[in-house]
Amino acid sequence: MLERDLRNLEPNIVTVGGFDGVHRGHQALIKTAHTLAMERELPLTLLTFEPLPQEFFKTPPPARLTTLREKLIALRPLGVNRVVALRFGSDLAQTSAQDFVQTILVRSLRSETVVVGENFRFGHRRLGDVELLEHLLAQAGCGLRIVAPEQAEGARISSTRIREALARGALEEAQRLLGHPYGMAGHIIHGQARGRTIGYPTANLLPHRRRAAVRGVFAVRVHGVGTLPYNGVASLGIRPGLGDGRELLEVHLFDWTGDLYGRLITVEFVAFLRDERRFDDWEHLRRAIDTDAREARLILASRPFQPSEESNPWGITAKP
Repeated sequence: MLERDLRNLEPNIVTVGGFDGVHRGHQALIKTAHTLAMERELPLTLLTFEPLPQEFFKTPPPARLTTLREKLIALRPLGVNRVVALRFGSDLAQTSAQDFVQTILVRSLRSETVVVGENFRFGHRRLGDVELLEHLLAQAGCGLRIVAPEQAEGARISSTRIREALARGALEEAQRLLGHPYGMAGHIIHGQARGRTIGYPTANLLPHRRRAAVRGVFAVRVHGVGTLPYNGVASLGIRPGLGDGRELLEVHLFDWTGDLYGRLITVEFVAFLRDERRFDDWEHLRRAIDTDAREARLILASRPFQPSEESNPWGITAKP
């Protein structure tokens, strides 16, 4: 499904964007492209960029909602046949709008029709807009379909808006905008096993982001351990006084015993509990986790898991 370089393809429908979060706006865009592809009996190609352009241009970069792996998982049920993730660097950043259309969209991807949002910008210094795109594609005999943005609560749904909600710990708002719960996927790695010494062993994941969109302590559900998700409490941050300065997601699963190292799981963030903070000693940390765990159990018991595609959009289940 994933390709990192351009090559000549058969004629196809192409949709273009960052697709960070694969939120409801992205889903509407892809649905339009998929319907068009089915009508024309053509494959659907999604063109995205890695790293995201904002990560290349901005310092510090914006928080990342989804890694490339998470994006691919979220795209699986949406009917995309091929994902092309172009390496975004100085060469691509300096590509003119005309060259972007002629070289990438027309010559390399062989777009029959391109599907984008009405605010789409492209090319060097983002000088290209949908009017220029339509003109350049028409010159090459290609079509353009423009999709209006999805609205929620009177405003446009965007990755920026979701980042802002997550930064406030407003997980239910973020879920409404995403169309599914917010989560992170990854393989469990070996940690320092310090949680085990105070009765709270953790499964540890690297967020694999230059900046995560959430930070703090959360009530969570973990998909990929059992047939149904396991409830738990998790901390995401740099572990003041304990860590090496890199972000780490540490998850304690309630009522679980066993070896999870190397397992691919998704951690679904259900409720924000508190900000990350530094503790003077292990006893104070243990007492804080006691409180966090009690609160997380109460919250998760009041919001029982309801199996559906939306409740587990990552499609990760335990291995038989």
